[in-house]
Amino acid sequence: MPTRQHVEILPPHPLRAGYDRTLERGSIADQFQQRLEPAHFNPAYLTALTERVEAALRRDPADEAMRWRLACLLLQNNATAAAVERADQLLTGATLPQARRLADLVTAIRSRAGRPRTGRRVTRVNWSINNRCPMSCHGCYNPFATEQIDLGQAKHILDKLAAHGTTDLILAGGDPLLWPPIFDVIDHATATGINTALDTTGYTLDAAKLTRLRPLSTLRLPLDAVTPEVQRAFRRSSDANLLQVLLDSLALCDREGFDRVRVHTVASARNLHQLKDIAAEVFSHPCVVQWVVFQWWGRRASPATTRALSVDTHAVRSAVEAIRLDHPGRDIILAETADRELLNWMIQSSGQVVTFGSGPEEEFILGNLLTDQVEDILTHPILDFDAMSRGVPVTPGPQ
Repeated sequence: MPTRQHVEILPPHPLRAGYDRTLERGSIADQFQQRLEPAHFNPAYLTALTERVEAALRRDPADEAMRWRLACLLLQNNATAAAVERADQLLTGATLPQARRLADLVTAIRSRAGRPRTGRRVTRVNWSINNRCPMSCHGCYNPFATEQIDLGQAKHILDKLAAHGTTDLILAGGDPLLWPPIFDVIDHATATGINTALDTTGYTLDAAKLTRLRPLSTLRLPLDAVTPEVQRAFRRSSDANLLQVLLDSLALCDREGFDRVRVHTVASARNLHQLKDIAAEVFSHPCVVQWVVFQWWGRRASPATTRALSVDTHAVRSAVEAIRLDHPGRDIILAETADRELLNWMIQSSGQVVTFGSGPEEEFILGNLLTDQVEDILTHPILDFDAMSRGVPVTPGPQ
């Protein structure tokens, strides 16, 4: 087995590629483009920036770029119904492409305004519980935070979710296997009756860890290629043996009889031609019960990366349909980018709760589970309960 380098990084930021380095440092435009960085995406930073933008608009109410910035900030920082209405007014007559996109999003939010929000439940929760990872994948969408909760705080959040009636929990990162308390978190979650899944790179998986993961409903492992160069390039790992390491993780699950593995493959222009061979590899492992193909989602990618990796929806759909014919009876799911907008109710490693749209700047703070009740967060006007219901349950098979 290849030597696994134990690498822990907070993946490179700023989160949004293509920063304009010509902007004056500390200017409104510069602070605005930095707002999604882990140290800045919090209510305190956004509130202070909102005050600066408000003052600028008072000086020049017709500045469309400033109106768009303010609308973004209002929506991203624990938006109220009144904030949504003001954002709608600010975007009236928008001509900037980014402002028109945001206006469309506001229209969708307002269309849900009359639907009941009290008495609702969030049954499926994603939790980016650890902010460190051994890789830095192209298009990673997890909303990394600089803060890291401790085990006691994690249990407090789990108790809130269980009392609320959450049934499905996905623990992710970063890589949660790099966070020592993760096994106690899994034990606590499953003891409350929550079906729990774990998303990991599989990079540090071994037999001892797999034994501690037995309570899981599913263990999610990645496989994006059948050639080392493509796998390593996409996951941006320093390990030349990365592909073999991931295959070894699947083989380990086979040997140990862990038969609840779900493999994740991100389909991009770089590996579309390999999907058929990836499927053959995936289904050669007895441990695999489900294969999910994600259409590449470049929410935080640079324009150059987007051009290199973007793949047409119809091309991915066609490839997956052909694979289904080759593997009848196997559980194969295609997650298209259009189906993922506002899908996730995501807890960050800080306890902050966010959701996000499809655009690179569409990340919305909903609250914080260290201080807020689940039911209060669910009254947030941006939430789309129909989208949230489309999430795949953590336990494979008929539901």
